[in-house]
Amino acid sequence: MRIPMRITLALVPALVLGFAAPAFAQDGQPQMTEEQIQQMLAQAMAQQQPSLNPIPVPEGEVVNRQELEGGLIVEDIRIGEGYEVKEGGVVVAHYHGTLKEGGKVFDSSFQRGEPIAFPLNGVIQGWGKGVPGMKVGGVRRLIIPAALGYGEQGAGEDIPPNADLVFVIELVDALRVEDVSEGTGEVASFESVPVTIHVIKDGEGNVVGEADASNPYVWIPGEFNALQFGVDGMKVGGKRKLVVPPQMAFVPPQFGSTLPQNVALTVELQLIAVRNLNAPGR
Repeated sequence: MRIPMRITLALVPALVLGFAAPAFAQDGQPQMTEEQIQQMLAQAMAQQQPSLNPIPVPEGEVVNRQELEGGLIVEDIRIGEGYEVKEGGVVVAHYHGTLKEGGKVFDSSFQRGEPIAFPLNGVIQGWGKGVPGMKVGGVRRLIIPAALGYGEQGAGEDIPPNADLVFVIELVDALRVEDVSEGTGEVASFESVPVTIHVIKDGEGNVVGEADASNPYVWIPGEFNALQFGVDGMKVGGKRKLVVPPQMAFVPPQFGSTLPQNVALTVELQLIAVRNLNAPGR
């Protein structure tokens, strides 16, 4: 099984076997440490549910087609009506991956009956370039040249070198990010330690977590990855609202969190301080 990752990272552990490439984004800059990757993998294993029944891969006529840089073909089969995913966003998606030549299936969440959640800043370039712009509920086919996939090295036994790939993707949900006000201070990244005042509510509007100015909360990397991704790019002093899908609402047991697990959460936060662990001299 082969999730389209360039790093050992996914929320379905079976998908990542055979990958140990460094975690680099499209600009070549390091994005996640190996330790962070393994933390997310451990979380994934803890969240696994029994396999469900397979579901059909969506089919239909192409309603919009475009060719992007590098020969990437994007074909929309269904235009979604929900939240629009931005570059570098975090998504919950079903996908069906085949080799363009011969049509061999090398991985499919549809066959497992379960979508997965993952960040777009760690996937192959074909996904990183082809998924942004999708709206929740949409179905898109990506025809990915080898150079934007796994290139000359291929991926294990299922994806040979220089293989062009085809993915059908259904966008089930996404981490929704809404800026309320922009700050003026230091910029947070995924690797940072953010300090926030916040209110966290469940789907029924019940407050399930909060921190005020007299007792702000320091988030440890790996504690709540949805929030870590959610503050990425924020400036100190800024305010932001996050809507966290159930598949991303998970805190490892070792953190002793009282947050409900695997339910939709809304986080309204203000970033009051940050320490970027990858900053020079730290």
